Amino acid sequence: MQKIFRSVLMTILLVSLSAVAAVGQERHGDYPMSTQWQTFSLGQEARAQSGLTASHLAVLFIEPDAGWYTYADDPGGFGKPTRLTASLDGGKTLLTAYYPPGHPKQDPFDPTVTVNAYLGRTPIFLPLPEGTALPQTITANLNLLLCTKDKCLPTQFDLRFVISAAAPLPEALKEPWWPALLTTLKGPAKEKAPTSPALTPEAAPAPNLAGQWQGLKPRYLQPGLEVGGLAKAILLGLLAGFVLNFMPCALPVISIKLSQLLAGGASANEAQRRSKIREHFMFLALGALTYFMFLAALFGFTDLAWGQLFQQPSVILGLTVIVFALSLSLLGVFTLPVIDLKFDQMTTHPKLQSFFTGMLTTLLATPCSGPFLGGVLGWALLQPPFVITTVLLSVGLGMAAPYLLICAFPAMVRFTPKPGPWTGHVERLVALFLLGTCIYLLNILPESMLVSTLILLLITAVSCTFWGLAGPGFDTKRALALKLLAVLLIAFSAYWVLQPRVKTQWERYTPQALTSLLGTELVLVDFTADWCPTCKVLEQTNLTPERMQELKDAYGLRIMKADLTERNPEAEALLTALGSKSIPLLAIFPKNTPQEPVVLRDLFTPQQLRDAVAEAAKH
Repeated sequence: MQKIFRSVLMTILLVSLSAVAAVGQERHGDYPMSTQWQTFSLGQEARAQSGLTASHLAVLFIEPDAGWYTYADDPGGFGKPTRLTASLDGGKTLLTAYYPPGHPKQDPFDPTVTVNAYLGRTPIFLPLPEGTALPQTITANLNLLLCTKDKCLPTQFDLRFVISAAAPLPEALKEPWWPALLTTLKGPAKEKAPTSPALTPEAAPAPNLAGQWQGLKPRYLQPGLEVGGLAKAILLGLLAGFVLNFMPCALPVISIKLSQLLAGGASANEAQRRSKIREHFMFLALGALTYFMFLAALFGFTDLAWGQLFQQPSVILGLTVIVFALSLSLLGVFTLPVIDLKFDQMTTHPKLQSFFTGMLTTLLATPCSGPFLGGVLGWALLQPPFVITTVLLSVGLGMAAPYLLICAFPAMVRFTPKPGPWTGHVERLVALFLLGTCIYLLNILPESMLVSTLILLLITAVSCTFWGLAGPGFDTKRALALKLLAVLLIAFSAYWVLQPRVKTQWERYTPQALTSLLGTELVLVDFTADWCPTCKVLEQTNLTPERMQELKDAYGLRIMKADLTERNPEAEALLTALGSKSIPLLAIFPKNTPQEPVVLRDLFTPQQLRDAVAEAAKH
């Protein structure tokens, strides 16, 4: 009898676990958004209201991070529409996607235009074909444009979701988004011509994005600058590379180029000075050309375009750390072993230093385009790898032309000032310019990475201090240990910054939202603000995504966040009613006695949080 009981108990546990597994939440690399799959049942009443014949409904929830939004399926004025393509059976059964209407908002890039956007957690609906038997696996591709008020990030990734057959599914009819689905299915937009995509079902096959625009016949304002052959591409590439030295794209590296013009000028006589500067600039040019060869290989074997390296947060993060370390080096905190911009630095590897400095300055100066470059790249990147390599090397030669000019005419060095005590002040000025470059790079990063990147830069400063304390070389165990510690600190910190963040699904507090849940759900409300350091400590230690998910699973807890970063009279009124005028504060409203919330003030431990939730769950 005990064996039968244990078997039944294990079956119940497995069914419960399957129900939990039916909901998958995940981050996608560095993209500032999360997704979550869930499956619902469509009963007889739901099918009658919606007109659907399906018995099951898969829903993909997309949720941009705070400060980010994405355009709706019908973006309105302009913007890239959100697209989900999905199928069952490895692509054999195509699914139809239905999109909810977006929220009208003023487009930050053109305030005269109103666009439709998805601002928070948004469902996309995939009815499964009638008669579909579970379990099933959905494979899908999500393509959208994530934007903030000042930048946008093209986003596309593949998704996979396994629908279990073991657990009973929640009813779609009881979900808060059900009215939005009815609006999508039965709204006026359904009667429009298929060219209006707002509420029209999206066919599951991935659209042929290239063939979609084959009928376009662009007319260029300056047709003489368009490229139709290799010779013209090389000529314009040389010119484009030279002009790129003076474009706003190159502003972040003007300070580095200034240091290179003054480098090597401390030689004893004029002949040595010319020889040293010729060698220095030759390796600078070689570094620049090597970077363009790397770009040629990258473009030849991938589908990347010019500047798309700067869409990768990991690349921007690495550049930020390097430029920040360069600024600390110029401020005298430590001495870099390979790249050092001090004007009178007697490095033991002058050729390597010049080579890597040339690569770095070229990388920093090529996030965008310049005159003549658009037509050259537009033609070259559609050609075979050999042509791509040839054209990009011509751009590199043009960009390295100032260096090569000094190599060819070393007598020009007499026009550069000789180093002296004044160069110490210029070094500090260049360091400040490099710190400004760091601010520019931080602005490119997703906002969700900003705080963690600032922590990384602080750790970088500490690590560089350790390196400086160790002194030159690796002669002693102390020097080796300090420098190894410095490298490991930066490496582990960068790894931590680049890790995908698990995001807690907090609901935004409003009196209406809380009132609708009181008496029917166990509800936790956390009062917090960005200016409250104690609140942030609690979020990182006690109110972690893993712990909140554990409490939600154990008690069916609904969690809300009352944000007091800016004036919030509604949240302040509830805070006062709870007998407080300060934060942090956390209130848990019992399901049966919501008028008697359990309150945690100020600091609390994870165990105190669990005890408070357990106490509220009893009433």
